[in-house]
Amino acid sequence: MARAGYITLVGTSLLSNFSRERGSAVGYSDFSEWFRLSPSDGRNTYPDGVVCRAAENHHLIDLMASYIAERRGRSCAEVNGVLGIQELFAHSPGDVEIVMMHTGVCNTILTSKSLLEGFRRLGFTHTTAVALKGFTSPEEFDRGLILLVDRLAAAVGDMRRRGLRIYVNATPGFKAESAFLTIASMLLGVDAAVYIHESFNYPVVIPSLPVSLDVESLSTLLKIFSGEDRVHIHALTSALSHEEVREYLEKGVIRIHGEYAILRPWIHHIVEAVRKSG
Repeated sequence: MARAGYITLVGTSLLSNFSRERGSAVGYSDFSEWFRLSPSDGRNTYPDGVVCRAAENHHLIDLMASYIAERRGRSCAEVNGVLGIQELFAHSPGDVEIVMMHTGVCNTILTSKSLLEGFRRLGFTHTTAVALKGFTSPEEFDRGLILLVDRLAAAVGDMRRRGLRIYVNATPGFKAESAFLTIASMLLGVDAAVYIHESFNYPVVIPSLPVSLDVESLSTLLKIFSGEDRVHIHALTSALSHEEVREYLEKGVIRIHGEYAILRPWIHHIVEAVRKSG
């Protein structure tokens, strides 16, 4: 039975490291470029991109999983962070449940599949992967944050109901989503977020600062929008002070487009997640 739950994002450091050390053995001439492909690159586009097809290549996944088992924490940021949490809190791999969250882009899908098998070989047999869609373009970034909040809240809630201690691996992933995951996880009351910087290669617990969300103020804001994604600027300024409007703008809660105030769509989700966690 699991005693601890780890939540980790998935980046592409495994592809980068593996291509540098073992890339000549995989049979793809452009493999060294895969870790940095954009979501719009044809090679990285589902379902016909070469990286997408490679995500079904069991031989390649086996090679990368073997690399993880051999190189352990040196293989990638995901494994380095997980092993750092395990050692810091003296958990046995068999007592740990890992939830990996990856974007729906093919190079991270390939990485996630390799990590699933790699973690199994390291003894972390209770590992699952969850796809996060919506990070494929700047226009879909807010959609990605909504899904991240929803999946994170679901994972934290499930682990908490089963009495698990909950830890976030803050080392891997793309910078923006990693920062958002860390902040949101603190709002949801996880036990610790742990980060390993490559310069000192030692796990550091990110202090659980007294981070809180002013749910009541945000609930008032949500009432102004009444379920709509935008209201005329006069409706906002008639209900809130100039200072409140400016604060919401500076914090990225709303944005102004012409004569309308637009609510960032993930706000409702984070408010509901924090309410349920409380």
